[in-house]
Amino acid sequence: MVNMKFVLASMLLIPLLHFSADAQAFPWEDFTRRSLKEIVKIDEREINASDRKPRMIAHADKLLSVVRVKYLGKSRPISTAKQDFLRKYWVPLFAAESVAYAELYENDFLFAEGDVEYWLPVQKKVSSYFPKELTPGDEIDIYLVRAGGICKKRECDWAFLIEEFKKPKLDVLKN
Repeated sequence: MVNMKFVLASMLLIPLLHFSADAQAFPWEDFTRRSLKEIVKIDEREINASDRKPRMIAHADKLLSVVRVKYLGKSRPISTAKQDFLRKYWVPLFAAESVAYAELYENDFLFAEGDVEYWLPVQKKVSSYFPKELTPGDEIDIYLVRAGGICKKRECDWAFLIEEFKKPKLDVLKN
């Protein structure tokens, strides 16, 4: 009977260990704190130097970044152009993952950094936690990969792929 209890307890703990391992598998320390404004500015030279024809900017340097933004609570389907950019160009060339990686991104979500709003693709697994954990106006840290964007004239629809998020810890005042 003791062995049966041990087996039952083990069966109950295995899913918990798996969940814990998944949470620890994300490479939090690989991401550098930046602002979206900084990331966009890095690409500004290329945008300003162009002949203003529509084009795609694809980055091999993923520039893994953690950015503090305000979650605005709005979403929309990812554009066909952005989906094609990811599926046909960026993922096959620069992502170690298979083309199925692009399928993880179905929706853009609206975020604000200061007065500037950004529609950014969020992995569907990650965005499934938004309604449970966030309310519009919450500040969050997003962990993103810089894939590039589709630019027309000086306007770019950025594909900064959000792979994870965290609510910032409250600063405790020390007396």
